[in-house]
Amino acid sequence: MTVMTGGEALTELLHREGVKYVFGIPGATEILFMEALKKHPDITYILGLNELVVAGMAEGYARASGRPGFLNLHTGPGVAASLAMLYNAHRGGVPLVITAGQQNTHLLLHDPHLSGDLVGMTRPFTKWNAELQNVEDIPLVMQRAFKMAMQPPTGPVFVSIPQNLLEHTMDYNYVPNTILYAQQRPDIKAIEKAVAILCDANTPLIMVESGVSRNKAVPEVINLAELIGARVYQPWMADVNFPVNHNLYLGDLDPSSVKAKEIFKKADTLIMIGCPLFSEALYSPAPVLPRNTRIIQIDDNPWEMGKNIPVECGIQGNIKESLTTLIEALKAGMSTTSWKKIKGRTDEIKKEKAIINEAMKKQVQKVWHNVPISVPRLVRELKESIKPGTIVVDDCWSSSEILRNYLGFSDPDGYYRARGGGSIGWGLPGALGIKLARPERPVIAISGDGSAAWSMQSFWTAAHYNIPVTFVITANTAYRQVKIMRKVILGYGSLNEKCCGMDLDEPVIDFCKLAQSMGVVSERVIHSDKLGQIIRNALAAETPRLIEVSVENPA
Repeated sequence: MTVMTGGEALTELLHREGVKYVFGIPGATEILFMEALKKHPDITYILGLNELVVAGMAEGYARASGRPGFLNLHTGPGVAASLAMLYNAHRGGVPLVITAGQQNTHLLLHDPHLSGDLVGMTRPFTKWNAELQNVEDIPLVMQRAFKMAMQPPTGPVFVSIPQNLLEHTMDYNYVPNTILYAQQRPDIKAIEKAVAILCDANTPLIMVESGVSRNKAVPEVINLAELIGARVYQPWMADVNFPVNHNLYLGDLDPSSVKAKEIFKKADTLIMIGCPLFSEALYSPAPVLPRNTRIIQIDDNPWEMGKNIPVECGIQGNIKESLTTLIEALKAGMSTTSWKKIKGRTDEIKKEKAIINEAMKKQVQKVWHNVPISVPRLVRELKESIKPGTIVVDDCWSSSEILRNYLGFSDPDGYYRARGGGSIGWGLPGALGIKLARPERPVIAISGDGSAAWSMQSFWTAAHYNIPVTFVITANTAYRQVKIMRKVILGYGSLNEKCCGMDLDEPVIDFCKLAQSMGVVSERVIHSDKLGQIIRNALAAETPRLIEVSVENPA
């Protein structure tokens, strides 16, 4: 046993848990923690100028590293300012260990300056949270936090640490944390039921979302889709849960849209893998699915199983393990007649995919020379400029579908976006966290100007720590995604007309000047003839760079 202060025990535990980065903004209640952190030069403190930035970095780091991101906040205001990004982490099942300095316990009943109900503030966005009561509880509570963050279903946890506990002393000897073996196998009866349903299916449809990538199950989903000849869609693409360039992948599908309902009418069997059933964006009194649709749901999160719609077969367990078992059982149970039927379905889907690809080519040709630059032209230039292995971070909401379809992502570790329809503003800081987790790979972040305005302080952190991320801002001087939703809701309207609260002009934000003031080399592009070379120059630099691209805002 060694006598340590609470601050020393906390930082020693972080060192033993393998924490490389602490993302945060300190205040008076974090002073003792910061002093103790000096004894561990292997842990780097990454400072941001806004809580959205440090929380976004922590999430990006966690998703790209597969380890919990460690986030340190400052009392009530710091916690409150981070909530938009904590919402994203919660919706996306991202493992974060979050701490905040609380005021001295002798003052809490006096309603001291900057204090608050930190546990209550974070409760809606965490899977577990607590406030320390005694210095001796630091090992128990913090090791539980790391365990809980990584225990499926993964997610953020929060610990409030009163500052006086960090100066109290305790006897401390690190004991290795719990080793989790959490790959739960599926129930064999559920597998047998799924095999019977799939062998009887004529028009199966698979929907995938982030549960697939979290369980590293992309190869298994591909095998299943090819085995049964199924169309594949994603209700919300935040990770590569199925290769976008695969012949069976037909794109995004908003369950609340008219298009989705027409597609669901043609499917007699729906297989939901690692995604909610459903999280609709807009209310409609009409049911999303026909009554006779047979549903199989595969997920590691028991909360999602049959949550909104009853399913005929629910398979709960590790998604990779579940799919592996299902595929083996299917191969043993399918007849020769089934194989012929599947071949015909597959050929039909490939023809649909070819039509989609041809339409994209024509769209690029049609708008190639537009001024301001068209988004298809920008994305084509990106595709021709980025090297294999480049990680793309997507926060360009109204251009996101074009970006994904044209770049045709197939690498499960090559594309990131806020999961579950989360808050805007994640892309710039998320890219910094991803680059810290994957320093060997180039990282490029494409953000809309509306999203970039939320977290523009990311440029300072990028320059201060020389994190070589290339930022591309699609500047259309509008919250274009909001205008798109306005048109959907009202049923009329032009996307380039002035709308209350939806335009970012008068004055137009000059992101180049903002970034330059924070130490990031920047360049604005208006004419398309220089675009490709500017992108290549930025990607070749060993420093953070910004490219602000004036893009058109078509009706």
